[in-house]
Amino acid sequence: MADRPAPRRRRTVWALVALAVAVVLVGALLIVGNTYGRRYVENKAAQAILAHSGLVSEVRITDRLFVVSLARQHFDHVTIAFPAMPISAGSASLTPKVDVSLDDVVAMDNYTRFVAGRATADASLTWSQVSTLAGYTVSPNGSGIVVDLTYNLYGIKLAASITATPAIVSGQLVLRDTALKVIGVDVPKSITDYLLATVTAPIDLGLPSPLVATGVSVRPDGLVITAAGTDVDVTALG
Repeated sequence: MADRPAPRRRRTVWALVALAVAVVLVGALLIVGNTYGRRYVENKAAQAILAHSGLVSEVRITDRLFVVSLARQHFDHVTIAFPAMPISAGSASLTPKVDVSLDDVVAMDNYTRFVAGRATADASLTWSQVSTLAGYTVSPNGSGIVVDLTYNLYGIKLAASITATPAIVSGQLVLRDTALKVIGVDVPKSITDYLLATVTAPIDLGLPSPLVATGVSVRPDGLVITAAGTDVDVTALG
């Protein structure tokens, strides 16, 4: 009679062993899904972007429970790096580095399209690219910029410099707090205002729709343009 509980204890032990094995298997599946499944979808997204827009990209999906996101084909957060995104602004063509951060990303058409509910992007322009965009030499000046240029006024060449603070207004790049200094010549204010007007016209940045520029910051190596948009088809950028 005293030995009867032994089978019950053995069943309990086997049940615990089976539970432990099940936990290990589920954990292994989650690890495999989070690692290899994540890489698979990231590669699919990069290939889709390349096929649609011809851009080389690096895709990273940062969802913690990736297998859950994969099952519903809806990803919470995705980052994409474009080493060189073609941008046409006026007569200038540039290829700045662009980093895109996406929220609420839906995979469509067998992972050949990715549409984000919200997107923010940072376009990094070197000073050489900024100068090409502006049409004159631009360099950093503390938290602002300095523009070096030569005016031809009534047949006289004037070397001048303009200090200003770049800003974004209605999606365009503009210069604020402008001040002009003409080297070796006292220029009347009326002429100064005229000379400033030639370089302070708003610049359309040519960002791909539906991204719209929202801010700009001055860095030692160039300007960083911040943009944002909603319902962004990432595979159609560029």
